[in-house]
Amino acid sequence: MKQKSISFHNTAYFLIVVVFGFLTLKHGKFFLAPLTFAILFTVMLQPVTEFFEKLIKRKIPSILLSLLAVIIPVGIIITLFSVQFTSIINNLPDITGNIVSGLETLLIWVRENLNLTESDIEENLPALINNSLGFIQKGITSSTTFLFNFLFTLLVTFFLLWYRNSFNNFMLIQTRPEKRDEMKEILIKVKKTIQGYLYGLLLVIAILAILNSVGLMIIGIDYAIFWGTLAALLAVIPYIGTTLGGTLPFLYAVATTGNWWQPAAVVGMYVIIQNLEGNIITPNVVGSSVSINPLIALLAIMLGGFVWGVSGIILAIPVVAIIKVFFEHNNRLKPVAFLMSNKVHKQDNAFWEEWDEDQYRMK
Repeated sequence: MKQKSISFHNTAYFLIVVVFGFLTLKHGKFFLAPLTFAILFTVMLQPVTEFFEKLIKRKIPSILLSLLAVIIPVGIIITLFSVQFTSIINNLPDITGNIVSGLETLLIWVRENLNLTESDIEENLPALINNSLGFIQKGITSSTTFLFNFLFTLLVTFFLLWYRNSFNNFMLIQTRPEKRDEMKEILIKVKKTIQGYLYGLLLVIAILAILNSVGLMIIGIDYAIFWGTLAALLAVIPYIGTTLGGTLPFLYAVATTGNWWQPAAVVGMYVIIQNLEGNIITPNVVGSSVSINPLIALLAIMLGGFVWGVSGIILAIPVVAIIKVFFEHNNRLKPVAFLMSNKVHKQDNAFWEEWDEDQYRMK
């Protein structure tokens, strides 16, 4: 009876912590999301800051230079694309109409050729596309909120880089002396995981933006750089981002080109690029820095989107990868870490071979 009581109290305590944590994340988005971005940026910029510190021997100027190393390229890219982005924003209602028109044209063709009757999907999909692009327009034009979050993130990143050694030492002294070597190992692995993922992701986005934009230019699609860059940025959402990025220019091409070879060429181009990205570019660029299986990735993306919206979708994969690193260094959670990994489908007997002991059971 005593064992049951203890188990009940442990379960109740766990559920209270989960609910309280979820509510904190949900309602603390305005603060926690920029803070999380700042932590990731800090880890990403640490090697750049250390390089400048060795070069000029001064800490604050080195941090400012590392931040400028990010701000200047982003500013140049925005400046180069400003004309097209401005045109996109000004003409977004027309573009939305063209995409909806393209979707309706496609649905009519499918219905006529496959002898289908009008359905609720045909009635509701145009409204869904219209509302989605309206959301994009609202997001783009909400520059005040974006600017505030961006400046807050940069400011926090500056101070995290400034105090990085203090935070590192604080975490170590909170660990028992016999566990400090393990904590150092965890922190190093977390740093390598974040850096490998973020640097790799940036390179993948740049490669995809070039391939997509050049391909759409060759096909003759208007706003090729915008559509190509948008599809590349959507690659931060694994498995579904590149598909969504190819769907919008396809529907736009259906409505505006007046022929079928260009929309078909858009589909063919995105299929080829998506296969290149999934089988060659991402595995070789990002590598094994984030070894999360597709199911966990999709669940993390859905939960992140529910809790923090677009920010949560972007942060889902690196945050889950960090959680997995900590799980790997806790005996009771090692099987959970393995269940989250992309090796689980190849080594499904590992649970019997490696984890079938009391020290690995969650009890």
